[in-house]
Amino acid sequence: MTHFGCRWAFLGLSSIAELFFKDITRSRSDEDPIRHQLVAVSTTRSVERASQWLAQQDVPNRHTVRIYTSSDEMLKDGGFDIVYISTPHAVHFLHARTAITNGRNVLLEKPAVMNKAQYDRLADLAIEFRVVFMEAMWTRYFPLTQHLEKDLLPRLGRVKRVFADYSLPLFGDPTLQPGSRFLDKSTGSGSLLDLGVYPLTWCDIALPRDDDSIAVKYAETIEHATGEGEPIDDITTIILSGKRNTVSCVVTISSSIPGSPKLNLKDKLLRKKNSPCLRIQGTKAEISLPFPPIRPETLTIQYYDEDNLDPNGFETEETIVRQVQGWGLWYQADHIANAIRNRGSQPKDGCIIGRKGSSRVLSWVDQAKELAKIKYDEDLERVW
Repeated sequence: MTHFGCRWAFLGLSSIAELFFKDITRSRSDEDPIRHQLVAVSTTRSVERASQWLAQQDVPNRHTVRIYTSSDEMLKDGGFDIVYISTPHAVHFLHARTAITNGRNVLLEKPAVMNKAQYDRLADLAIEFRVVFMEAMWTRYFPLTQHLEKDLLPRLGRVKRVFADYSLPLFGDPTLQPGSRFLDKSTGSGSLLDLGVYPLTWCDIALPRDDDSIAVKYAETIEHATGEGEPIDDITTIILSGKRNTVSCVVTISSSIPGSPKLNLKDKLLRKKNSPCLRIQGTKAEISLPFPPIRPETLTIQYYDEDNLDPNGFETEETIVRQVQGWGLWYQADHIANAIRNRGSQPKDGCIIGRKGSSRVLSWVDQAKELAKIKYDEDLERVW
């Protein structure tokens, strides 16, 4: 089999970049058509610190990886297939705009940007400069998510109600240092943007894509006092419904409850919770998904339509498992790499992967910010 070697540049050496690198360079079978390699990094740290990072990640070709302390220079030089941007989302628009206008394909960490207008501008620029642009909403590309969307949702009948929660005790975490971006509103922090895009994405997956009337009707937040600067949104409730009130979605998020804040992030995500984090209820059946909603491996369908009741009239259940290989970040990496491979060396147009879903989720984020009075500095929301 001929393999496609996908060359990556990393703009930002964040904790998620560490997970991403380990995942995309995991051992693969010969049948896998994609091979990923890190060839360049850009960081605000020194060259020495970046070299240490490469050594800590055990990058096999670390002595040939190009290190930049200017992202502009890296994006101008090129020599890679995709730039993965994992800087704080308050500067995503600037970094992605620079990458796209330099003709670079972009995988942009979620949330892609601060608002829908910024996302739409980047998407339009990607079309103009004939590049591939994709938000790194990794959850969409898991095998179980794909199976749910394509095969399981039709079994539910018409979706009537969705409950979606993503609550992770980030605040109070002893590993959070003073000045952490999670406590700094100037970096775009807050539960809505840090966590809320996940349950809102599940709402986007569950609800009809052709119903443009679905919007946020209610949103409120209980703020968290960081002790360092402006308070940031924490425990937040959002309600969405359509114009004809045929479906209702309740979204809840929190960066303080429930659970122990003293665990590291991976342990927090792997802990069992008391209740499902996602319930999609239709006229014929319900899907429930256990925590965490960001890394789905198993779900349960409970059928209650007449054709699927047991002889005594009780509901029947089915559990479906799609085991995740690695941490799961590589699914999205393969997706964008395949898109680039299939376009060839002389693409005639741009390609926006997942545009409708990302745009709709960010429109709900905008509506929730307005109703819950979650405000950021105007410079962070600016479009140019």
